[in-house]
Amino acid sequence: MNAVVALCHFCEAHGPAILFCTQSFHSAHDAQLMMDAVPPDKRIPLPDRPDSRASDASSVSSVSSLIQAPPAKSEQCEACRSIPADEAGFVSYDTKANICYISQQHPEQPQLYSVVRQACVRSLNCEVCPGREGPIAFGEDGSSHVLSYTFKIKDSQARGFSRLYSLVVVMMDRVFLINSWPFLVKHFRALIDDLQGKAECVYSRETEESKQHTSRSLRSSVSSTHGLDHLRRIRANETGRSLVELTGDGGIFRHLHRYFVFLLKAGGLRITECVLEGPPRVVADPESSGEQPGPAPSTPEALERPLSAADFRVVEEEGVCVLGSLQQVFHLMDKASFQYLATHILKGNQVIVRGNSVSLVTSLINILKNIVPEKCCQIVPFSKSYKEPFVCNFLGLSSSAEVPKHVTSSDLHVVVEIFHLGAAGRVVGGVWAGLRLGEGEGRGREDGNPCSGYRLVVVQSNSKTSEAKGLCVF
Repeated sequence: MNAVVALCHFCEAHGPAILFCTQSFHSAHDAQLMMDAVPPDKRIPLPDRPDSRASDASSVSSVSSLIQAPPAKSEQCEACRSIPADEAGFVSYDTKANICYISQQHPEQPQLYSVVRQACVRSLNCEVCPGREGPIAFGEDGSSHVLSYTFKIKDSQARGFSRLYSLVVVMMDRVFLINSWPFLVKHFRALIDDLQGKAECVYSRETEESKQHTSRSLRSSVSSTHGLDHLRRIRANETGRSLVELTGDGGIFRHLHRYFVFLLKAGGLRITECVLEGPPRVVADPESSGEQPGPAPSTPEALERPLSAADFRVVEEEGVCVLGSLQQVFHLMDKASFQYLATHILKGNQVIVRGNSVSLVTSLINILKNIVPEKCCQIVPFSKSYKEPFVCNFLGLSSSAEVPKHVTSSDLHVVVEIFHLGAAGRVVGGVWAGLRLGEGEGRGREDGNPCSGYRLVVVQSNSKTSEAKGLCVF
């Protein structure tokens, strides 16, 4: 994954600062030079999995300490330092992919350092998520994009007894970053829980030890000639504590290196690019659709071909009509209603089919879904309660199920009512029982049609069922 993973923190003396970062190098020559510069006795094997949650890092061969130390920076305090003075960082070499992963205090390239530094400042100062702690994404087109996870670690000597940290992933590909959100957030949360758990143990131990000394120390200091001013000067001269001291783990940055390497490697393997050739196609299954194998109608003339009662398939056990092709639906609807319904389907709006017959509702949904590619369909064939559009875009409902008002008044939904008509054209059963419908303008109604006792009503938004456009007779 072409990205930089970094740990940042807010220093009370220096403000936002990059504490630790890991990046990958794909140049075999540069990677070999890095490995040759490390003495064999300084190379430490890297386990296949950084922890119980990690995987797919089995080909990473080693972790090594870089002996060449960077120039000393006197302005860095203990809290801002992650790598010892006699080391430059850690390096892992993937022998299979020929990729070198390097972890340092900050990126060596000035341009990359500027980008990561800006992400650090924004993650700790500017970009705020609800609750102050949690994941957030930001960035600009043409520049870098960042996923940041802000969190706090307890410190008994800090203001407010906690210090602010953030984990950031910086990359140029916004789409790739957003698609990796669930993966990155999941593993960031696991890493944060581990860090906070270790810091909690240190905090509890220090708090317990200080209880017996706090009162006596404060009385002695306040009663002295220096008083509270002396305490303030002592507090001002204290430097922040490093993450090693806060967590009580001397190998914490070695652990972070392993985890960051896993994120870069596994994050790149989980998403791959592929080339799609030709338009998407949906091939209907003759057995599932109830149609005999043969050429599908491809012209308006073929769709408008007259149909007889033999063209309809009947389920004798239930005594209801079950449709088997889009041609049958088109033949039984007027053109305006069919176009209105098809427009909603092609736009991706939610199509709701309501009726008492499970078989009839399901068969109609199975026909309508063939208008769009298979991958664009999320179907709930029959339900007794309404489902939101993010659950399905084709929904079959019982006639007794209630459709929310925000659905019936929205242009992003279309409701298709299937009515069973009795004597005098009145609806039998359901919430519309007793409602009398007109003859409508359905075409192709024959005496031998087993579905002649049903009527389909396409309900438009902001309209009552009795006023719906295009009453379609079954």
